[in-house]
Amino acid sequence: MSSYLYIMRHAKSDWSGPQTSDFERPINGRGRKNAMRVGGWMSENNHIPQKIISSPALRAKETIELVAAQISKFNLEDLAYEDELYLAGFTQLIEFINTYKDKVQSLMLVGHNPGIENLVNYLCDRSGDKETIVTTANLFIFKFSSDSFNTGVDIIELVEAIKPRELN
Repeated sequence: MSSYLYIMRHAKSDWSGPQTSDFERPINGRGRKNAMRVGGWMSENNHIPQKIISSPALRAKETIELVAAQISKFNLEDLAYEDELYLAGFTQLIEFINTYKDKVQSLMLVGHNPGIENLVNYLCDRSGDKETIVTTANLFIFKFSSDSFNTGVDIIELVEAIKPRELN
């Protein structure tokens, strides 16, 4: 049996409030539109994660709430915010994957660069795909050959690389 890992960077944030802390920075209008586009695409293509773990930073939280609102089959009780995901690096993100690898068959992480981009590029390298730049609201879906997200052993396939600007 296979497992799926969804990795998403938060949507475009609003830099107009210079007095806002990094943690409290919201997403802007384009970010809201793109988050809803990605959620709509996930729903239409039946990509529904069992569990979503997000950074609690406002821009990540707003992003995933808009995405999840578009996915009619997603149970909001399966959305959690983890403080450690705020600005998590590659190693911390791998630890999160390992924490959930035996609990669900589809997991979504929502976070920030550079950690998200480093994780995506590591998995792309493992899947034979070229490295990529992860811009805001990008979603990457990886399929693992087992049901336990073993990043060091499993055969990994990049199923989709969703960039909101390319969606209708």
